[in-house]
Amino acid sequence: MIASNKVTDRAEKRWNLIVERFRTACIYHKKNRVNDSKRIIKEELPSLIKAWIQILPTALREDAKADLRDMFEREQAIVDQSVRLQKMLKETLVKQIIPQVEAKVAAKYRSLYISSFNQKRSERDSDANASSWVNPNYGNSKLTGERIGITNISDMIDSVQIRESEDIADNLVDIEDIAESIDRYGIDEALI
Repeated sequence: MIASNKVTDRAEKRWNLIVERFRTACIYHKKNRVNDSKRIIKEELPSLIKAWIQILPTALREDAKADLRDMFEREQAIVDQSVRLQKMLKETLVKQIIPQVEAKVAAKYRSLYISSFNQKRSERDSDANASSWVNPNYGNSKLTGERIGITNISDMIDSVQIRESEDIADNLVDIEDIAESIDRYGIDEALI
């Protein structure tokens, strides 16, 4: 009985690796990393599947092809659902959530800047011997290549927001994480 459990455990570990590699191939395909996807499907999976089938108990080998076919369909559906969910979440993040957060941060920054600016102006005006306070142009936007004056907070925020919102959303709603969650929690395709 102990030997049987070891065989079953080894077979299950190999099965899980097959599932994980196939899901990765599907995700790579969706991310237009076609060569990486093909490499997994043509080079990795055949040997993994062969090794898995060889350690299966004889009674289970007959069902192996059907199990593989079902897994391939299920994993492709999970990745397709993940892509749709990612698009929905990303759109919500980019159009609603990130702009709200940025607006709050910008308001706080604007308040701090104005307070600092007014303090500097007050110090300059009270010091009769002081040379004029220089208003430097720190806002050289590396993202857009355009120069934005430090007093032009609105344009500064807009230029950063345009590029960063997409990056933030991509990092928050990764297809791999979504696929894993859909699989783990058994989210039904009808929900997505």
